[in-house]
Amino acid sequence: MSTIIDISQPLQAGMFVYPGDPQFSSRVVNSFRKGNMCEVSELTLGSHCGTHIDAPLHMIPDGETLDALPLHLFIGPCRVLTMPAAVISERMLAERDIGEGERILLRTDPNGEYRGDRFNPAVLSMRAAQYLAQKRVRLVGIDSPTVENMELCDGEIHRTLMRAGVAILEGLCLEEATRERYMLSALPLRLTGENGAPCRAVLIEEE
Repeated sequence: MSTIIDISQPLQAGMFVYPGDPQFSSRVVNSFRKGNMCEVSELTLGSHCGTHIDAPLHMIPDGETLDALPLHLFIGPCRVLTMPAAVISERMLAERDIGEGERILLRTDPNGEYRGDRFNPAVLSMRAAQYLAQKRVRLVGIDSPTVENMELCDGEIHRTLMRAGVAILEGLCLEEATRERYMLSALPLRLTGENGAPCRAVLIEEE
C-alpha cells in the first residue's frame, strides 16, 4: 500500500505571498444560507501563489508558457535532499551525486517547515544553478518562496535553470518527507499562455 504525503501549502486568506504579488482571497457567490441551490466561490490569486510551478515566460520575455511544458517533468521519481545552509553551493549538490534527468527537491529548513514570511529562505548560488543546468535535471523544487534571494533577485538563477529546460517548483512543505526517494506528482493547473500556476504537489511512498 502507498502512503501519500501532501507537500503543498494550503491556499487561504492571510497566507504569505511573494512581496508585490496578489493576495489570495475567496468570496462566496452562491450559498445555501442565501437560499441558493449550491455553494460557489469566486477565487482571486496570483499565478505564483503558494506551491507553484514557474514557466520560462515568468523570467524570459520570449520563454515558453506553462501549457508548453511537458507533463513528464512533474511526475516521476524524485529525491529529497536536505541542504543545511543559507546558500546552496555547487559543492553541496556535487556531494549528492546528482544524475542527469533527476527530479531534485531541496529541503532547506532544519525541520522542513514552510513558515511564510517568518521563514528564513535558503537560495541557490549561481554555481549551484549552473551545476543543475549542466546535469540537465528535469526539475528542481525548494521549500522557499523562490530559488533566489528575495531581496537581490534579478532572475538570473531562474533563467539559468529555465534555459536548460529545468522545471522550477517553489514553496514546498517538506516537513513530512523523512526519506530521500519518492514518486512525485506536481501538476500545475492547466492554464493557457500563463507564466506559472499553483499546483497540488504530493510525494508517493511505496511500502
